[in-house]
Amino acid sequence: MKKIVKYATRQFLNRVLGTNRVKSIIKTTAKIAGIDLLSLAYDNMGILKYWNDEVSGESFVINSFLKERFQDRKDLILFDIGANVGTYSLELCKTFPEASIYAFEPNPNTFDILSQKLTNTDTKVNKIGFGSSSSRQKIYTYFDDPVSSHASLYKDVLTELHHANEVLEIEFEIRTIDDFCKMNTIDYIDFLKIDTEGHELEVLIGAKSMLSNGKIEVIQFEFNEMNVVSRTFLKDFYDILSNYDLCRLDSNKLIPLFKYESRNEIFQFQNFLATRR
Repeated sequence: MKKIVKYATRQFLNRVLGTNRVKSIIKTTAKIAGIDLLSLAYDNMGILKYWNDEVSGESFVINSFLKERFQDRKDLILFDIGANVGTYSLELCKTFPEASIYAFEPNPNTFDILSQKLTNTDTKVNKIGFGSSSSRQKIYTYFDDPVSSHASLYKDVLTELHHANEVLEIEFEIRTIDDFCKMNTIDYIDFLKIDTEGHELEVLIGAKSMLSNGKIEVIQFEFNEMNVVSRTFLKDFYDILSNYDLCRLDSNKLIPLFKYESRNEIFQFQNFLATRR
């Protein structure tokens, strides 16, 4: 019914006033009211909704989308890569108490908090990071806030984007998802969440075997200004996830993106959900 009303209203306004006149009225009204039309458009598209899990839509993914998709499954395997202090992992535990949940956090300062928070759960916590190949790398975080969720493999994320004066660098172990799954006899990942501050594509490259063999069902990943620093585009995700349908995550819904369009290369905070066809 709402769609019918919207369509009828749009047709009426365009017919009576004309499209250009309607646009002019919107622009003038927004200017008078002090409304930033770009921010309004972003809000309507599920972009820049980072205040909390409810607004970002992460709660919707766990408690609605995944709950409905996996309602008859008891043997779920869920990965939380870039778990930070464990808020997301803990929510997964509450919603899927019988699932096998793996939380990964390479920053030792944050890992200690993560381990404590998940002590009374069966979550398997791992002090490692993931990438396109196994190696030793450095993660950077604020000198005065070593457990920040902004910790990244890219120093410029801290110094250029967040204007940090001093950063702390920590060496850590990088593995690939393919190798980890092989070593731990994990044949299938039902849900893979990646929040690695610009390193998301590299994580997926390290899962090429699992992806090409249809062994990962649903993937949630961030795309934002950090991807400017890591020099990755949304097109790169479309390419590596060619067997998946991509949606942008809004507070209480998914916004389908369908085929790739360059206009969706928006380097502002947003979450994407990729579901295997």
